Amino acid sequence: MDSLGFFIDIGGQEEDTNVENDQEEVIQMVEDEVMGAKDAQTEAKQRNRARTERSLSTFLFGKTVVDTDYVHDDGNDTEEDEGIESESEEENKDEDKENYIKPISAQPSMPDDIFGSALGVSGGKRKRKAAWVDKEDSEVLVKDVTATFTKAVGKHGEKETSIEQYGRSFSRKFKSVVGEPTWASLDKKEDEDSDEEFLRETTDLVEKKGRLENLQKGTLQFRKLKDVNYSTHKEGAVIRSTEFHPTSTVGMVAGNNGTVSLFQIDGKENPKIQTVNFENFPIKTAKFSANGNEIIVGSQHHPHFFVYDMMIGKTIKVPWRNKTTEHNTQKFEVSRDGKLIAFIGRFGFIHIISARTKEFLRSFKMNDSCQALKFSPDSSSLYSTGEGGEVYIWDLRSSACLHKFADSGCLSGTAVAVSSHHLATGSSSGVVNVYNVNNIAKAATAYPQPDKVILNLTTQIEDLVFNPTGEILAMSSMEKEGAVKLVHFPSTTVFANFPGSFNLARANSLSFSPGGGYFSVGNNKGAANLYRVNHYKEY
Repeated sequence: MDSLGFFIDIGGQEEDTNVENDQEEVIQMVEDEVMGAKDAQTEAKQRNRARTERSLSTFLFGKTVVDTDYVHDDGNDTEEDEGIESESEEENKDEDKENYIKPISAQPSMPDDIFGSALGVSGGKRKRKAAWVDKEDSEVLVKDVTATFTKAVGKHGEKETSIEQYGRSFSRKFKSVVGEPTWASLDKKEDEDSDEEFLRETTDLVEKKGRLENLQKGTLQFRKLKDVNYSTHKEGAVIRSTEFHPTSTVGMVAGNNGTVSLFQIDGKENPKIQTVNFENFPIKTAKFSANGNEIIVGSQHHPHFFVYDMMIGKTIKVPWRNKTTEHNTQKFEVSRDGKLIAFIGRFGFIHIISARTKEFLRSFKMNDSCQALKFSPDSSSLYSTGEGGEVYIWDLRSSACLHKFADSGCLSGTAVAVSSHHLATGSSSGVVNVYNVNNIAKAATAYPQPDKVILNLTTQIEDLVFNPTGEILAMSSMEKEGAVKLVHFPSTTVFANFPGSFNLARANSLSFSPGGGYFSVGNNKGAANLYRVNHYKEY
């Protein structure tokens, strides 16, 4: 019997297997292509996203670096590409260091700093502002603070009605005395050139000085201080003389009981420095010498005068009756150059003595009795007036009368004052005439017309005094209480707010400090009233 056999054909199976493998390879390739496309899409999205972020960053904060395409590192770059990229990056860094690009806005139509401008902050360096401000300060006025004062009620002048903010007023006062501290300047630049700073400060100083050169008319800014003799009030019932030292902040007060007191002028307490008593010598006039080393006092009851030497603390009696036959030394003037002293004598005589040696030099003679005299600012001339209503101009070099003219409308001249540009004369009727010094010096006529006639006082003028700058003329009459007026120059208008509500009583003497910052009025109540003229910053 034949044997039965069989076999397995694997050849077809191998072919099927090969076919299946080929199919799997094709599917894998298709999947790889799909994944590659997805990776490319992802990479493109990431690149677009990076560009969008950089655009938004540039729009908000400005462009700081040169735009470069975002490169996704997939790890397939060759070493050669990496070397090229590293070299290019180093070159770009060097170029960035050398050529720094200033941040600019992506939109040229909009400002560089959008948020800064919206907040009101200027470009560049920020403007600093105060760290804290009390809103209630703006509601506090000067008059409100003044109303709380318990001392000297009613003696604070304009402060009692001022509606200015108290903080602003106090700040202005502080800056006028101390100046603005460097740390308080909010807008000061940190890196400021020293030359520019010097020029700015110098310019500001000149501008401030220029503003101070012109006193405004209408209203005078002043304040009433404590009396010069606040700490004593023992110079007598009538204050005959108030004077300021020419070089120091010292004031002198002399009264009819023969007492002269010196005070330190500080505007607060005015403490007493020294007191000098002249026994049985009622003082009519007391003045400092030009250099401030001596005090000269005269009396209406004695033919001699006294000189007190402050350097050695010694009193010297100067008799001169045998040389001049005079019986009193009640009125005299000291020249500004410190060389001469002019005394008013009897019967129209004016006696000139040496301020250094106190020796008699010569005499001038008027046609009528002399009642007032004053040296010119340069001490080259002497002006005098008297009962005849005439004004004399004497040349002190030649001892001759340069010019004589009739004071318009004056029956008896009682006061005279001279500045660099104006001559003021007072009469027994209360009229004050103002002349131009240059026009008077030409001696064109014996009957000149005054440039201005001031009629604010109605009783006899006792005293006329110009302040050091010639911008204020003080005039007074002792026949009526409160008869003190201040006149502005060159407008020749009276300051309506002076002396205010304060009662000055009967004024006997007037005086300005060397810098014009203080003004004093001696009265018949034993007080030497003191005022601070705010326009003048110096003593």
